[in-house]
Amino acid sequence: MPLDENTPLTEVSTPWLKPVFEQLQEHYQSGRFAHGILLTGNAGVGKFKVAQDMAQYLLCSNKQTPQGPCNQCHSCKLFTVSNHLDFHLLQNEANKSIGIEQVRSLIDTLNERPHLGDNKVVIIKNANTLTVPAANALLKTLEEPQGNSYLILLTRTHHQLMPTLLSRLQHTHLHTPGDADLLAWLSDLGFNIQDIGLLRLFQNSPLSLLNHLHSVQVSTSEDERRNCVEGLFSLLNQPESLFTFSQFLAESVEQRLQLLFHLLHDLHKLKLSESVMNRDAVYSFALPQLQIWQAQITLKSLRYLSSELLQTRKLLVDHSGLKKELLINALLIKIKNEFK
Repeated sequence: MPLDENTPLTEVSTPWLKPVFEQLQEHYQSGRFAHGILLTGNAGVGKFKVAQDMAQYLLCSNKQTPQGPCNQCHSCKLFTVSNHLDFHLLQNEANKSIGIEQVRSLIDTLNERPHLGDNKVVIIKNANTLTVPAANALLKTLEEPQGNSYLILLTRTHHQLMPTLLSRLQHTHLHTPGDADLLAWLSDLGFNIQDIGLLRLFQNSPLSLLNHLHSVQVSTSEDERRNCVEGLFSLLNQPESLFTFSQFLAESVEQRLQLLFHLLHDLHKLKLSESVMNRDAVYSFALPQLQIWQAQITLKSLRYLSSELLQTRKLLVDHSGLKKELLINALLIKIKNEFK
């Protein structure tokens, strides 16, 4: 069914998540569901959706297997309106960690009796931002869980967690769908995608891709890859445009510097493959321009610039107080100087 602009993304079908949810339900029904669950996967694959569905299922007083929560009981209705006293969401603020005081407060809450039913559920988003003391405090709770308390941690990869914490968690990784399944799903929602590079840009993560396409559809954003191509073209041909391109990148440093990195990466691949680019390259749509640029820069320069770009991106993401424009200006000057 085509996606209407007023349809919440939370109500969109997610067939690639169904087997994961059913497996978690089966673990619970068979008594193999741990008190600590870890869900990993790319941003936009649907970790939070699975966690929410599982939380509602654990709290539901009339569980339906394999369908899931009944959506009719008092508990389900409270959960749907975000007013269930036995459900808690813990997450970090922007550019901050989850500290020990937040975890201690959570533990105090878990030590109380459930307000409704038998279970309590906590979802911890961005669990990789837990400080070491916070993770250690959480570790004690996982080793000695209070009653029927369940913690569902979310992060991109299990490598981002302390090994001691990871060892106490039941790990499930959410895989992104393949190209054919993803394109068919998008087609059902009314998006006929021919640009495979767009899938690669979002690492085949359906919800991130759908959010982007919906934003473009309602004219609240545009394909920023084209802005990067146009920005680099202007930088190399009109030096005064440096500040305009810098401002564009600074508006969303993490995402847009990653876009610029993809552009350098595709130039690198183009030089190595003798002017042949796969149709699934992020910037395949700009092949004629990239063929011109790849002749104007060496492999050594591309490797140097890629390294400089990633270092700049990491600095700006990890340290929000830095002067973004100054660092980006310096990076763009280096890029311009490396092209012949």
